[in-house]
Amino acid sequence: MKRNIFVSLLLCFSLICSADVSLTSGSLKALKTSGEYAYVEIDWSKAKVVQLDRNNKVEKNLGTIDAYNKSQGSDWVKDWPQVKRFIVNCTAWEKSPGRACFNRKNKKGVRITVNPQIWKAYQNTRDEDERDEMKDHCIWVNPSSAKYKFILTVDQVDMGNGAASAFGMSVSTGGAIISGNIKLIEIKSGKQLATIAVRHCKGCGNYSQRTRLMDVVVGEIFGEIPELMN
Repeated sequence: MKRNIFVSLLLCFSLICSADVSLTSGSLKALKTSGEYAYVEIDWSKAKVVQLDRNNKVEKNLGTIDAYNKSQGSDWVKDWPQVKRFIVNCTAWEKSPGRACFNRKNKKGVRITVNPQIWKAYQNTRDEDERDEMKDHCIWVNPSSAKYKFILTVDQVDMGNGAASAFGMSVSTGGAIISGNIKLIEIKSGKQLATIAVRHCKGCGNYSQRTRLMDVVVGEIFGEIPELMN
C-alpha cells in the first residue's frame, strides 16, 4: 500500500504547474555545492487553517491546526503527529515517481537527507518495513553531517478536499494550499543565507489529507527551489 503512494503521484508531479515560490533575500548559491547535505524542519505552530476560494481569498477561518483537528474528530488528532512526520520524511526523497522533488532536480549539489528527529526515530523503530521503505526512496545520510537546514514556517493552510479531488476535472482540484516562508540556515554558524516566500502553493488533489499536504510541500514548494538557483 505504501509503494502505491509513490507510484500514484507520478501523474500529479508531472502535470501540476510551478509553485509560487520566490527568493526574497540572500542567495541560494551554497546549494550548488556538491557533497554537502541539508535537512528540513517544518513549523506548523502558527499556521491558520482556512478555506480559500478560487481567487485564494479566505472564505472561512477554521482556527489553528489543533483546533481544526479537534473539530474533525479524535482520529485526526491522533494521526496528526504521523502526518507531520510523513511530510518531512518525503522531503528527503531521491527516488520519487516524478521529477519535481528537490533531490532529483539538484543531483549535482546539496542533497536533502532525513532530519535528526526522523533519523533518531528510525534507529529505534520496530517497523522494519517502514524503515526499509525510507531507505529505498530517500537520501539516508546521518543528519549530523548536514551543513545546512531549511526551516519551512507555515502561516496559512487550506487542507484541501478529498471529495472534491475524486470528482474534480483537473489533478489540482481539492489540493492543499500552503503559504509561509522558508529560511536557509548554515547550521554551524547559525547564519541565515536566504529567505524564500511561499504564496498559495497548491498541490494535487487526493482523498488522503497526508498525501495532499505531502504533495504541495515536496513537489510544489521544495521541488521548485532548484529553479531559483539558476
